[in-house]
Amino acid sequence: MALLVTAALTLSLSVTFMLTSAKQAAACLTTSKLPGTWHSSNDRLSRIDVFVSESCGLSIRAYSTCDYDATKDCPWDGGRTKKLSPSRYVAGAQYATYTWNNASEQLRMTRKSTYVSVEDYIKWKSGKTENFTVSMSK
Repeated sequence: MALLVTAALTLSLSVTFMLTSAKQAAACLTTSKLPGTWHSSNDRLSRIDVFVSESCGLSIRAYSTCDYDATKDCPWDGGRTKKLSPSRYVAGAQYATYTWNNASEQLRMTRKSTYVSVEDYIKWKSGKTENFTVSMSK
């Protein structure tokens, strides 16, 4: 009998936890319109995937058009995800930083009505800086 009560209690708590997690995930998705896959026609930044974490934080995975096959996207930094941080400079903007052996690259995203504007700011080890902006849509 005790085993049956324990099993029933465990199942009840498990269902409650799953429902709470599902509600939290749904709330996270409605608080931000960034999650999803965004595409551009720019080979250097052809796609970004934005994910929602369990703590309602946002993460990004960036892609370029593959050198060996222009019909495919190749992930930056071995496909590692980067946490998006709130920008202190632009209200509502998010950014992620990638550090390479010869440069530091920052993607700064701002959500517009039907697209995302992504500024790619690159600071080379030589001291030279470069930046360009890409419009991305779902």
